[in-house]
Amino acid sequence: MPHASLGHMLEAVAREPRTMHAEIDYGFGQADFWGTFTQETVERSFMEKANQCFGIRKSISDFVLISMEPDSLPKPWADLPGAATVLKHDGDTIVWNGEGEKIKSEFD
Repeated sequence: MPHASLGHMLEAVAREPRTMHAEIDYGFGQADFWGTFTQETVERSFMEKANQCFGIRKSISDFVLISMEPDSLPKPWADLPGAATVLKHDGDTIVWNGEGEKIKSEFD
């Protein structure tokens, strides 16, 4: 049985969903964003979540991806049951579950 090449294995791993951490300049400040996204989907994912938040949605004037790397959700938010996405900006932290529902808002 032939073995897959290292290149094919790395490509397969790159396609697998994984938790990423992105640092984003949104025009008015910087945000940290954790979730399952790729370089192609991070802007859409960030905008979808950030536009649900009172404290950031009216401050977004740009999207500049500063950095992005694999990382686990930050503590203590990773310990919330169902936590899948975390957005931190200007002192606020918002957490969503895998269905896209807020499980911690900026007012908690």
